[in-house]
Amino acid sequence: MRIRLCREGSISRSAEAPGGGMHPALYEILYITSGKVRFRWMSNVCEAEAPAVFIMSVSTPHLLESLRAEAKFRFIELAEWDHFTFTDKQIDRWNFMQTRKDIYTGTLAAAIIQSLDFVHHLQSTGVADQCQTLEEVCLLEIQKTYKLIEHVLNNSGKGMAPDGVQNKPKPSEMADLLIEYMDAHYREDITLHRLADVVHLNPSYLVRMFKKQTNTTPFDYLRDLRLKAAIRYLSVTDLPISSIVEEAGFKSVHYFSRTFKQEYGQSPAEWRKRFRKTGAID
Repeated sequence: MRIRLCREGSISRSAEAPGGGMHPALYEILYITSGKVRFRWMSNVCEAEAPAVFIMSVSTPHLLESLRAEAKFRFIELAEWDHFTFTDKQIDRWNFMQTRKDIYTGTLAAAIIQSLDFVHHLQSTGVADQCQTLEEVCLLEIQKTYKLIEHVLNNSGKGMAPDGVQNKPKPSEMADLLIEYMDAHYREDITLHRLADVVHLNPSYLVRMFKKQTNTTPFDYLRDLRLKAAIRYLSVTDLPISSIVEEAGFKSVHYFSRTFKQEYGQSPAEWRKRFRKTGAID
């Protein structure tokens, strides 16, 4: 296997024609990095928001349209690959999974994005072209990407009921998923309904389930997570308190200061001053 092309581009909603085409004898990974798109391959069509990763086998006609002002994408074309093991049905399943907004909240699926970002960095900066070892690293990362996709596909098929409806994950798994989601998005405005959408649960049941699994509520966990982020900023940066409030995901300086003092017995400024003198974190 070798990388024939690794490029990035963009497409606007006002484009006269969709992007895409067909590449004989080439496999392709299409990574949507921003925007919302409509992707067509063969006779299939789906809509997905970034991040989304579509895969294609050889000689697959495909079209890409932006559903917003602009969408950005990256693509990798692969040649001389003798061990592509995905069936057309598996490719279709994976591509349709890109319509799910929660697909990359899990650690393993998120690693797909990390691998593609890493390959793009090595290729776009030219360092992979100058070093055979790094070119081999790129190929290993791509193989890892496909292995992760295979794992996600296999895992999504486990526990399927006879009618094709997937069984709900265990409460411990849902709690882990919520923790992963909050760890990744703690800077954002996370509401109970937003968490409920992640695990497809009734909001009130979600709170009870999470507390039973973790001995804390989702928002107590989120508050503690943000406080730990704030402590880190206070201890290793000179950022003003107002900037730390934003970086840690708190809504206001007043709320942050009050919450911080309730937890640590002193204001953020007092805590930072004492830390600078003692170097100790309580």
